Amino acid sequence: MTTTKDIKYATMAQKFGLLRDEPLKPYTSFKVGGPADLLALPKTVEELKALLGYAAQQDIPVTLLGGGTNVLVSDKGIRGLVIVTIGLKSGVRITASSPKETLVAAEAGERLSTVCRFALDHSLSGLEFAAGIPGTLGGALAMNAGTKAGDMSGIIRDIQIVDPKTLSLEIVERKNLEFSYRCLELPGIIVAATLALKPADRMEIEKTVQKNLSFKKATQPISAASAGCFFKNPAQGMPAGELIEKSGLKGTDFNGARVSDIHANYIINTGNATCDDILRLQRHIQDTVFNAFKIKLETEVRVEGE
Repeated sequence: MTTTKDIKYATMAQKFGLLRDEPLKPYTSFKVGGPADLLALPKTVEELKALLGYAAQQDIPVTLLGGGTNVLVSDKGIRGLVIVTIGLKSGVRITASSPKETLVAAEAGERLSTVCRFALDHSLSGLEFAAGIPGTLGGALAMNAGTKAGDMSGIIRDIQIVDPKTLSLEIVERKNLEFSYRCLELPGIIVAATLALKPADRMEIEKTVQKNLSFKKATQPISAASAGCFFKNPAQGMPAGELIEKSGLKGTDFNGARVSDIHANYIINTGNATCDDILRLQRHIQDTVFNAFKIKLETEVRVEGE
């Protein structure tokens, strides 16, 4: 039986050339997740605004995905429209320069690695900490990605957002951005950003980048299917990875969802794990760590879908 919802979704799919019932596994670094009712990959801000406007008009729920590197998608998938923003890119560019500061602009869909390479090629310092961090610029900003050496909040000049209600484009300056640990509170969808970097010696920048990459390769399962660090580090005391390791959980495996033997704060998909397997392992880790240390670990990875 064809429902009103089916007709509504079919109409939108035809109008915008969207994919229907598209599996989301290929769009996430965890390689898990059921289908999206509708999937869109806009290439311009105008396309994004048109999708948002029509979805709001038709009362179709919207979920945003960037590079899919910090998200876990339900086995049942995501209802409504999923917008993947990796197509929102038109190149990295310098917009202003002085002896002390250079402004670099890029769209949200640019790979963070591409922005890092641009900075290195132009002898610009400030992004060395981001070497080896996967995903897009927009995603890195949304979660305030970083390491002990720094995070995105330290280099941002401004962010361009689309207000999902009015569809207006707004520029939010750094002083008005509310960054916190692995989080940025924003009233809109990130579509572009300007970074404030500093001219420096290229060889010194490259030396730091290579040092950071070597450290990542030695201490993190960077080639495995994962979403990066799964839990936030507690505000005080031992980091999450150490708490998990001292709880004897390294190597714990639930149907292919495994606590990495290299870094205990990584849950990896060794083959055919499902979202449910990963969530069961998450709860087991939280319960075990709480029983051992009376600390409730909070997740850094966000869960989307039913």
